[in-house]
Amino acid sequence: MSQQSTRTSIRIGERLHEVSLQRRGARVVASVDGREYRLNVHESHGGVYSLLPLDEGGAQVEVQVAPSRDDAGMYHVRVRGRAFEARAEAPGSRERETIQRSAGAGPRPLKSVMPGRIVRLLVEAGASVKRGQGIIVVEAMKMENELPSSKDGIVTQILVSPGDRVESGATLAIIE
Repeated sequence: MSQQSTRTSIRIGERLHEVSLQRRGARVVASVDGREYRLNVHESHGGVYSLLPLDEGGAQVEVQVAPSRDDAGMYHVRVRGRAFEARAEAPGSRERETIQRSAGAGPRPLKSVMPGRIVRLLVEAGASVKRGQGIIVVEAMKMENELPSSKDGIVTQILVSPGDRVESGATLAIIE
């Protein structure tokens, strides 16, 4: 059985992660920012993967991955009801990135990760939010996706209303 190895940088929001994968059949050793995970990986159907941690007796996790149709290198990812975008970048991008924005500096847009319909607003403009807190729920492909804040801050603008249809990449709110 052959062993495959890849190394890349993955950007999720403003954070860039160094990722390496060593695959031998269904077993994968994944290193994310130096932390190692041993997994049993099975693709149940196109773009849907079942991940079972082998070391910690953790629960099985289903991950959906779909490449963006209009942005090469961008992927729409859904894990445990949370949707986000991940961009594959050249290996070592993290080391080459010389200007790091501080984690909390400046306004950040909350963007739709796929085309869909706004189902609910979970906060109002002016609300204080924590990183990871749900802001807006978008229905896409008959599933509701809660879009989280990428930082602690204040929601300064909400640019959509329930029932609005949005395209992938549309700015839905601004968080400062």
